[in-house]
Amino acid sequence: MIPAPRPASSALPASLPRAAGTFAALFLLALAAPEARSETPLGTVRVAQGLSLPLFVTSPPGDTARVFIVEQRGADQRGRIKILKGGAVLATPFLTTDPLSSGNEQGLLGLAFAPDYATSGRFYIYYTDSNGMVQIARHTVSADPDVANPTGTAILSIYHPFTNHNGGWLGFGPDGYLYAATGDGGSAGDPGDRAQNVDSLLGKMLRLDVSGPAYTIPPGNPFAGATPGRDEIWAFGLRNPWRPSFDRGTGDLVIADVGQNLREEIDFAPAGTGAGANYGWRCFEGTLPYASSATTPCGSCTVPACTVFPVYEYDHTLGRCSITGGYVYRGCAIPDLNGQYFFADYCGRQIYTGRFQSGSFTGLRERTADLAPGGGLTIGNITSFGEDARGELYFCDQNGQVFKIVPVAPLLESDMPALRARTALGDTLGSTSPGNALVTGVTPFADPGSRIRGVGYLRNAVLRDCSGLSGGCLTAHARLDPFDIELRACVDSAGATLTRQFVFTNTAASSRPLAYVDVVTPRLRNEPNSSVVASPGSPGHTAVLVQSNSISPDRWIVHSGSGSAGVAASADVDTISELTARVAADQPFGGDGSAGPADVGMALGFDFGSVPPAVPETVTVVTRLTASAPTGVPVGGPLPSRGELRILSRVPFEGNLRLELYLMSSGPVSLDIFDPAGRRVRTLERGDMPAGRRLYSWDGRLESGTHAPSGVYFIKLRTDGGALMRRVVLLR
Repeated sequence: MIPAPRPASSALPASLPRAAGTFAALFLLALAAPEARSETPLGTVRVAQGLSLPLFVTSPPGDTARVFIVEQRGADQRGRIKILKGGAVLATPFLTTDPLSSGNEQGLLGLAFAPDYATSGRFYIYYTDSNGMVQIARHTVSADPDVANPTGTAILSIYHPFTNHNGGWLGFGPDGYLYAATGDGGSAGDPGDRAQNVDSLLGKMLRLDVSGPAYTIPPGNPFAGATPGRDEIWAFGLRNPWRPSFDRGTGDLVIADVGQNLREEIDFAPAGTGAGANYGWRCFEGTLPYASSATTPCGSCTVPACTVFPVYEYDHTLGRCSITGGYVYRGCAIPDLNGQYFFADYCGRQIYTGRFQSGSFTGLRERTADLAPGGGLTIGNITSFGEDARGELYFCDQNGQVFKIVPVAPLLESDMPALRARTALGDTLGSTSPGNALVTGVTPFADPGSRIRGVGYLRNAVLRDCSGLSGGCLTAHARLDPFDIELRACVDSAGATLTRQFVFTNTAASSRPLAYVDVVTPRLRNEPNSSVVASPGSPGHTAVLVQSNSISPDRWIVHSGSGSAGVAASADVDTISELTARVAADQPFGGDGSAGPADVGMALGFDFGSVPPAVPETVTVVTRLTASAPTGVPVGGPLPSRGELRILSRVPFEGNLRLELYLMSSGPVSLDIFDPAGRRVRTLERGDMPAGRRLYSWDGRLESGTHAPSGVYFIKLRTDGGALMRRVVLLR
């Protein structure tokens, strides 16, 4: 296990990681877009407590119903593997070992399920027996899938001279072979010079073929056959590798290696590499020279290119002293964290993320505060990270708790920004909060929220599997008990259309009512909007709803839907506040056919009545942006007497700021720029102006002609009818 905190050395700086064209032009499809946007906020939930020294979390391949938790040792000195299933830890352990050695870093340390576990039932454990020997043993599951056969078969035993630095990680690589990380034998400073000695299995990464009754040596092991050194060795020069891992997305191997007094390190081997790698210990602690070695196969610690130095290292400031390696995130629930490597420091209790990129570790970010559980819970010393069958991440608190890393934003929403379309002219088309920005701002799962009446909001649905992208379509698989939900959302950028299809399946044992309400709350030009029922519905089809800017519309959002046979379809338009209240209370629609000018929304209802088990019901919702008013929709409303002022440029702006001014009638006008202190810094217009539309531009200069500094400015329009102000931000 992770060693107890050690006295920190003198502080050292942390190492840095070595409306032209057609209307279709209004939409630009951005799949898995790298564009800047707010990252999904993270949090943790406690999934288990009351454990005895939890040390690892994993799941068999493909087993999404269970999580297996390794307990290092109980009061009886036995290690145990427990199962988290259905939200609770099962009372009967999956496996209980014989009594083990009781040192701080001894006990049951590792667990790995064979890739073919579903058919072979084989799994492997790494432990220190009552004599302090390192043992790797194979076990099998019993006829009860939640209980293992108690007797296993030792496949490898390694003499270990001291109680510390036992390593303990096991994992199957993408090549199907079992990898095992051993420590250097213990004490301090590797007094036996074992990590560099390729005739010793200590301080190594081993690679074994365990497909047969006993292990054999896989092809490609660098010291196999006539080459001097133990056949089992894959890499060497490790001190106390505490939680390596394979990136399930790329096959890269990441090794977190606990340092001596000055450095903690992360070693990295891209997929298909790493055979015979020397990670440096005891010649080096991180990149710092430590001690000479009489056993190194390099002949000398100073031989150029003999050592693979860490991709990242850090010092022992901030209370840090012992790295806990983690995983590269490849789960479903937090798509924008895909590729981020999570790790922690046992002593300082910090949690970090970063990315492996082109041989470097980049974007280091501390996540400790983000992942604080709240609710009076605290996270102590982190002994290990873990990964379930879907790639979601967990970590173990030595105080008996296991936490899962989760998105604070709703799960279904957090996935949807992977599929988006952009509009021209700087329209935000609505909400900027995390959500389903499929057409920017048309956020069908954001507040007031789409909902299954009597069940809950879709934003609270749980993803059942990872979502996928294909062409212009995204597929997602969610569950809002008792309904499984399949979503397919497609953007047709040429037709400026978003089509979403939902398939709801009742998974309960008896019939359940199904009434789905789909709500969108777009906002055009960030101004008051109006919405109307443009045409009535027909059997199986909703009415057609249309929303536009209230003052001088130049584009319209057309929204309608249909359902499978027998559905009772309905539609509603109203202010967002009224829609919010009705949807939250599961009340029937009650609008009067039009709404606005205001912050408005559009809702479609699909009532299927009582739905039998396993019978799918389908809803299709189409949202389209048009450049002309649909039939039956009035073109705009009256301008306010003061006129209207629009910002046409994107804000913040760096060059010219384009403005558009409308007046109902001719008269005196002043159009000025003010700074936050209320000082007028530029006049754009002063005098009489005829009724109608006029364009202006501010070049970002002051009245004196000099460049205005970066900051907030206010554009103020004053007419006989009153005053109007707009806030902008200038960047230099």
